[in-house]
Amino acid sequence: MPENRILTVILMTAVLAGCAGTRLKLHDWTKLPDEQYTIPPYARYLAQYKIALDPGHGGNARLPGYKRGPTGLREAEVNLRVARFLREFLEKAGATVILTREDDRFVSLQDRADLAAAAGCDFMISLHHNSGQNPETNFVTVFYHLNPDFSPVSMDLARHVYFGLVDALRLPQLIEDGLRTDQLVYPSGFGLLRRATIPAILLESSFYSNRKEEKRLSNWRYNRREAYGIFLGLARWAAGGVPHAQRVAPAGVSRQKRPELRYRLFDGITERGGRDTGQQLIFAGSVRARVDGRSAPVQLSPDRAFASFAPDSALSNGLHLIRVDLENLYKNHNFPRTDTLIVAAPTDSIALIAAHTVLPADTSALLPVKIRFLDRDGEPVWDGTEVRVRASRGEVAPELPKLVQGEATVYYKSAADTGRVAVVAAADSHADTLFLRLLSPGQVWTLGGAVLDDSTQKPLAGAAVFLNDSLRATSDDNGFYFIFDPPPGSVSFEAKRRGYASERLRLTIDSTRSRILNVALRANLGGVLHEQVVILDAALDDSSTGYVFADTLTAAAANLALARHLDDTRAWAGATAVLVRDDEPALAVPARIRKVNALPEGWYLKLGYRGWEKDSLLVQATIYPANQMGEEIARAILTSFQELPNVRVELLQNTEVPEVTLTNKTAVQLLITCRRPEVVRRDMPRVFAGIVAFQKRAAAEARVK
Repeated sequence: MPENRILTVILMTAVLAGCAGTRLKLHDWTKLPDEQYTIPPYARYLAQYKIALDPGHGGNARLPGYKRGPTGLREAEVNLRVARFLREFLEKAGATVILTREDDRFVSLQDRADLAAAAGCDFMISLHHNSGQNPETNFVTVFYHLNPDFSPVSMDLARHVYFGLVDALRLPQLIEDGLRTDQLVYPSGFGLLRRATIPAILLESSFYSNRKEEKRLSNWRYNRREAYGIFLGLARWAAGGVPHAQRVAPAGVSRQKRPELRYRLFDGITERGGRDTGQQLIFAGSVRARVDGRSAPVQLSPDRAFASFAPDSALSNGLHLIRVDLENLYKNHNFPRTDTLIVAAPTDSIALIAAHTVLPADTSALLPVKIRFLDRDGEPVWDGTEVRVRASRGEVAPELPKLVQGEATVYYKSAADTGRVAVVAAADSHADTLFLRLLSPGQVWTLGGAVLDDSTQKPLAGAAVFLNDSLRATSDDNGFYFIFDPPPGSVSFEAKRRGYASERLRLTIDSTRSRILNVALRANLGGVLHEQVVILDAALDDSSTGYVFADTLTAAAANLALARHLDDTRAWAGATAVLVRDDEPALAVPARIRKVNALPEGWYLKLGYRGWEKDSLLVQATIYPANQMGEEIARAILTSFQELPNVRVELLQNTEVPEVTLTNKTAVQLLITCRRPEVVRRDMPRVFAGIVAFQKRAAAEARVK
């Protein structure tokens, strides 16, 4: 009996010892496991994608302290190493990869976005590492643009990549909102994400401002570990499949103004070999349709394979944008795809309009005829509608005009015989007629022709034509002007247009014969500033006038005077200048930033004066660090001022000027310190000359590209 008890104790001890050996042992989260890399089987779904990797920054090693860690590690170098390792993993999985930079060079944000789009990439990952004031801070952040609804597929990528990085790097800190909007950093978001035309996210994988993390980031093995975490995140995203929708009807053009649209839905799983359950693996409530940005109620077929919808009201003739979004059972969204639908209701009426209906029968008179094509609702027809115009006698050109907002202008050239002429316009199954009367020469006469750019020979719309200093005509969209019964004999003729030198000459009007006179205008400054937009911001305002100069002139008033004179000069050169502040008595900095960010294009120049008692001049230009275009603008303006005697110039690169840092445009602050502003004689010509020099250089570089 005692022997049995001893045996029992021995057995129990053995069992307990065995159980103890299987107990869960927890390790320190921050201890990195041994390196072991493999391409998991689900990574094969990456093979269908072309991916743009964007190693952030680059080419700014000359800037002391710029994007460097405590011991000098450059973020740009780390970003590039991670990108190269990530490319290797992705290519092993079969994906196609491009890098926006292959070495340590500067590439503008616009060029990065353009490279990805031109290469036909499906999405873009911008690789960065962070910096902060607190040297202990160290966590992963993935940024998306604006809000989650802006690009749901970008959110899918961000979610998977975020946790891939968290698992790979084992950083000691984990924030509650690892996915963050870029508006937390800049009001309009990051420049790259704002410019990207494909789904894109920006990674701040860790903080190089943390001394321990900086040391780890300097190790290529750690860079490869980071790349592998990103790779696994992307592979897991791809494994979930990407749904999409394909339009079935109508094909491309609808004669109906409220068409029924039908789409075929794909879950991204079944079609690649997943089990067919008789239904597409799609969340029914996720299917959303929009027509020109407006939601349309969707009807799903029982098998969730088809979606049908119609706009809530009649559409206008022309191009419309259709978008269908959906989400599959892995919570993956479709890539953003916008289909186009053309609504082309038949032509129901045609209106032919001419300023005059009598012309001389001299084979030289040219008469513009504007033609409007309308549907039965009285709305302009689609601009792609085929229209035909002919004349019973004389000539009309073009005979097959192109419509713009349902309108076209043709030009009738008179015949040699007097009498009635029919000008007929037709479209679809409808036709209408304008009747003209040709009179014997000498009863009426005309002067007309085209206003052209002398270097490009392109027609110039909006040119003013004067006879004897009296405005008689304005050139139309085709550059054509028309004057009926001009004064006979010797007259002065002048053609003017903003951005061009006026053309003035004397000519003789013969009342027995019409005249065609084409005029070529020479662009001021060779047209280098044409189509350019500069946003001029006069610093300060009535509530904060700044320095008061000896004659009671305030800095705020001088700033505004400089902006207005620049505006006038740029108008002469053919550029567009936008004044952020003109008559507003007060405009706070946040309001200025919002106003600038709302503008669709242009670069920003903040103008300011400051006083001192010296006779010398100090001109300082401040730009955002490493902004290449901003630096080129600033240097051009500073170089222009250096042509003056007793001038010192400084180029500053910092983030201390809110308007320079927070606007979504290339931005420069120009601060002129002087005893007294000389806006017209000294300062405006120097600023303008700098702008012209910058634009000439930019135009030359564009021609080389």
